Amino acid sequence: MEKLATARLCGWVGLLGAVLVGIGEAMLQYSPGGDLVGYAYLADIPLARQSMGHWIAVLAAPLYLPGYWFLSRQFPRDQKLATAGFVLMAYAFIIGAVWMGGRIDLAVTSHGIAAGTDWVDLQAIIAGYNEPFVNVLRVAVLLWSIFWIWAIAAGRSALPRWMAIFSPLAILVSIFALYFTVPNIGGYVLPAAMNVTHVIVFGLALLTTRRLA
Repeated sequence: MEKLATARLCGWVGLLGAVLVGIGEAMLQYSPGGDLVGYAYLADIPLARQSMGHWIAVLAAPLYLPGYWFLSRQFPRDQKLATAGFVLMAYAFIIGAVWMGGRIDLAVTSHGIAAGTDWVDLQAIIAGYNEPFVNVLRVAVLLWSIFWIWAIAAGRSALPRWMAIFSPLAILVSIFALYFTVPNIGGYVLPAAMNVTHVIVFGLALLTTRRLA
């Protein structure tokens, strides 16, 4: 019972991290009605807001790690595989935090370009170093989602079978689909898509394991 309470505490910490990083990333990247392709839209956002969002997101990003520890404890029949999944996701979110820390560089150069400074080449160089990091996180989310769907659908976890529908990958795809089909709504969610995804995942996992506490 004590171990379960500790795991759930980790889940709440992960949920807090997802909320805070989501707020920070939205402050960095949300531009009402902006085209979220490329980086030009970053110049339409007040730099002071972006700077504050940068610090919130980067400092809160490590809180994802205890959240994934909580998720990994929900698979007692596949504990070794789930622990390996936790290690993968912890590594991926550390790399993701590195990527997040570089977004402010792109924001600053976007403001410079908009003001007439010839920083386009500099921005491209920074993006070339920074953007590949997020692919590590994307691949990890894909692999974790495959395990998530298989283990939960097969009844091998402490989570109800219907939770298999709410894999991180499925939620992410839904958010992107919402942006492209209903941009007036999706535009609010897409700038913090990974974090909105995990608010849902951590929140549902905490809700469905409450009866076990």
